[in-house]
Amino acid sequence: MSYSNGSSPKFIPSDPDTIALAEAVEEKLLDLFHTHLQMTGMQLNIPKSLDRDMLRWREMRVRHKKGDFRNTDGELRSTKTIAQFTVDQNCMLRKQPLKKVEWK
Repeated sequence: MSYSNGSSPKFIPSDPDTIALAEAVEEKLLDLFHTHLQMTGMQLNIPKSLDRDMLRWREMRVRHKKGDFRNTDGELRSTKTIAQFTVDQNCMLRKQPLKKVEWK
């Protein structure tokens, strides 16, 4: 990813919770795609506003899958954003009230 200020991202070691969150988001997002297709007959389109978050989260997941367990603050924020999107979409599909994910 290129940065407009020319600096490199600051990587920090991913703690076990961050690794588990990124993996869980992947699983839940895939489940959401499947459920949305089953319930509506249409594929779920990710809003363009989430493109950057999806890119950051996927970059971190690829790195983790290769055994490089580091992340940037931006990647962690993006992962949380995708997690909230997934929860919101699942609530809407099931006609349930939206829930705000609480982060520690």
